[in-house]
Amino acid sequence: MISHKKYENIMLSLPSITLLMFISLYNISSMAFAFVFITHNIHNDNHNHGIVETTTKSSTNNALFMTSSISNHDNNERLINRREVIALGGYLTGMKSYNKLLANAASTTAIVQEETSTSASASINNIKIPKVKLGKSNLSVSRTIQGYWQLAGGHGKYKEDDAINNMKKHYDIGINTLDTADIYGPSELIMGKFIKDVTTPKKDDVVPCTKFCCFRYLDEIDRNEVRARILKSCDRLQVKKLPLVQFFWSNYDNKRYIDVALMLTELKEEGLIQEIGATNFDLKRLQELKKNDVPIVSHQVQLSALDRRPIQSGMSNWCHENDISLIAFGTVGSGLLSNRYLNEKQPTSEQLTTSSLRMYGKTASRFGNWKLVQELLHTMDDIATDINNNPERTSTSASSSNDINIGNIAQRYVLDATPSVASVLVGVRNCNHINENMNTHSFTLSKNEIDAIDMIVKKRDGPKGDVWDIERGFV
Repeated sequence: MISHKKYENIMLSLPSITLLMFISLYNISSMAFAFVFITHNIHNDNHNHGIVETTTKSSTNNALFMTSSISNHDNNERLINRREVIALGGYLTGMKSYNKLLANAASTTAIVQEETSTSASASINNIKIPKVKLGKSNLSVSRTIQGYWQLAGGHGKYKEDDAINNMKKHYDIGINTLDTADIYGPSELIMGKFIKDVTTPKKDDVVPCTKFCCFRYLDEIDRNEVRARILKSCDRLQVKKLPLVQFFWSNYDNKRYIDVALMLTELKEEGLIQEIGATNFDLKRLQELKKNDVPIVSHQVQLSALDRRPIQSGMSNWCHENDISLIAFGTVGSGLLSNRYLNEKQPTSEQLTTSSLRMYGKTASRFGNWKLVQELLHTMDDIATDINNNPERTSTSASSSNDINIGNIAQRYVLDATPSVASVLVGVRNCNHINENMNTHSFTLSKNEIDAIDMIVKKRDGPKGDVWDIERGFV
């Protein structure tokens, strides 16, 4: 049963602590419940500090655009500004038991137990990161993916060495798949330095996923440019073959997205690319790519309890039926779906201090008023409390440092309620949330729990339309 009691924030005083200790003399479980409750109201938001700031940001059609320069293949080596909206939820949590995963996996999603290294298998309470094959390909990725849009700028300063250390720490606990893009400033370069430092044979276990983003000069993109840019990504990432290239196209009025996707397909056949994915296409154009024999195995989209566009458009069901795995970003809305905002007032624009928070703040506003967001947070918190009060629900022993929280529930909702979802993508800024990332995969949601969240989600006002319709100005 899901408890629907709403708990209020409390302030502990010496008398209240004494009372709790007194109660514990008679009822240890009562003390444990009180401690679980207290820890749910504590949030630490430590930020990474350093010395690197990379790109600029601008707003168009109510979307956040990250700007960077990409060299063209042309002899004049002219620079082209490329702009892309990619939202990577930056707060997240991650991991679940293999047996439960296998029981709940979609028929098109092959879950395999990871053969972890000693360092990875030494993760908290022996939780191992599960892996999944994208579509019907042989490419296995971790069900939680490290996201590095944050290295493009708009998220504060950072030190390159700290970014590499973040990659290593997450890799060491089994999150072996990393996401970047050719337009994310120095992200590919920094990721390449991490990959270079990984010792053989572990190096083959690292799965860097990048993107091929097309924003301007769409009529001029030819095979030479496609090859040059793919080779450049190989060089930056320090790999001979790109495991996954996710294709983005900005303007549907220019129909050459099929031609360019087929150019990527040629490079797959040549061996420079292992698998091809898409990102932020709507269902109609995704179907066109499939119809024209572009071998897409994955599609990266914003998907959360706050943003249901891949569900309401029919995309999720179609992908499930056509062996295309969804990679979901924004699943916790940069922390808006977390204990930090439970019982709090709606954050002001001044409090939305990063590119991610500003983007997902707009998503939350489109979802409904703040009262509805709070209703969603309370429902998720009730579920987390019930799970914490029933240790047999998780694959780990109960402890205050490993409590299931709202972020975990938000992630599991995407994984358990959407069969086509292979992985959730977590934006990495530091190592503060590694344990939370592990915890997401220590349990699964019951049907009743999914239904309880669905009841709140059905009350939403938006976001309306298909994937990226708002960002393209269609809605």
